[in-house]
Amino acid sequence: MGGGQKRKKNNPGVGVDFKRVKQKVGKKLPKAQNETDTSFKAASINLPSQTLKEDREGVPVNSHNLTLKELLSQSAHYSEKTRKGALVGMADLFSRHPQELTSHIGTVYSKLVERMADG
Repeated sequence: MGGGQKRKKNNPGVGVDFKRVKQKVGKKLPKAQNETDTSFKAASINLPSQTLKEDREGVPVNSHNLTLKELLSQSAHYSEKTRKGALVGMADLFSRHPQELTSHIGTVYSKLVERMADG
């Protein structure tokens, strides 16, 4: 009977294109040629002219650091708690700065009439 071994065919062109490089034990894999670099850099922008502290200087505020304009806008909020907080804030603002009530009586009165209709 014949031998138990197979003969290798000497065909130099087969398997050359996709030859796999064997890695050594404990060595890190090299980076692939088509690997995408996903690193990025971010920088912050500092706008010192838009801080909240500068906006509040010279403007009367209540104990929660809210102006009359903000309190009037909160008085038209959909949430009942926010509307109530705005009215309490206006009372606090007018007790701290009574001149605000006299100078903005028209807008404050119109907003209070709208809130009275809420019940």
